[in-house]
Amino acid sequence: MKYSILGILLFAVALTHAQVDSDQALENTQNDSALVETVTKEAPADTSIAEEVSAEPERTPEGYRIIRIIVEDTKQYKDSVTKVEKDRVEAQKPTIPFRFQVGLLASVGAKELFGKDKYAYYDRDRTSGNIEPVTLFYGYPLNIGLLATIPLTEATIAIKVGALYEFTYLIHNENFFLRTELSAQSPWFEENNRDPEHGNITQMRVSFPLLFALKGRTIPAMLDVGSKISIPIKDEYKSFDFIDEKSRTPVDVAFLFGGTFIINKYFSLIAHFEVQTQDVYEDEVFVGVSNIMLIGMHAGLVFTPF
Repeated sequence: MKYSILGILLFAVALTHAQVDSDQALENTQNDSALVETVTKEAPADTSIAEEVSAEPERTPEGYRIIRIIVEDTKQYKDSVTKVEKDRVEAQKPTIPFRFQVGLLASVGAKELFGKDKYAYYDRDRTSGNIEPVTLFYGYPLNIGLLATIPLTEATIAIKVGALYEFTYLIHNENFFLRTELSAQSPWFEENNRDPEHGNITQMRVSFPLLFALKGRTIPAMLDVGSKISIPIKDEYKSFDFIDEKSRTPVDVAFLFGGTFIINKYFSLIAHFEVQTQDVYEDEVFVGVSNIMLIGMHAGLVFTPF
């Protein structure tokens, strides 16, 4: 009888423990389901990368639940990937740095001297309502000298300074009259008293360009912007010396803009435009012409031996 009662008690205890374990397992299952449902409800409906949570999560033998996320290729996602890829490729490109250097510059160019036709003397057809500027001379200047590059940053900004000798032979484009003491500042008056001139001008100048150079980190080409100061040492027409007669400015100031292409460590190509808006010669030094200005360009090669 004693053993029967003991057996009944042990059976009751075992049954009680089994019921408790079953309740705890059911509670854990309900908590997991609630967690999955919460994650599903809180998932953003519209993001840059579309996400989709599976309706029936899988259970692994270890008891962990796996939520599968499906990524859809949206335009914003593709654009972001493309930008990252471009940035990565750009970062891998080698830097083309500026370096302090002094090179030998040689260039050839073309330029024109033109002015305002005060009396419409050079307007041959007389058909235009507005009198066009008259080109008196044109020529092909030669430049040779030194050009130094001084970096301000590693690869994007630098200063260029130089000292150049320039020789130009200006060819007359129009017959003209030089101003004289008897000149009435009218080409028609001069035409009735003497023959027009048709000679050429020889110019020699020492020039000092100052330029700012701007370029990209990986680009072997740069933009040059600056100015040039030139001191004339010879400016003659036949026996008439414009410098001695004080018929021209003592210093020429011109704007420069153009570019440079780096070929390699030793050679670079340059091309610059030149515009001098100040009067090169005094008004009426060529009778009937005022506001004489200069435009030109030159292209050449810079050799840097070091």
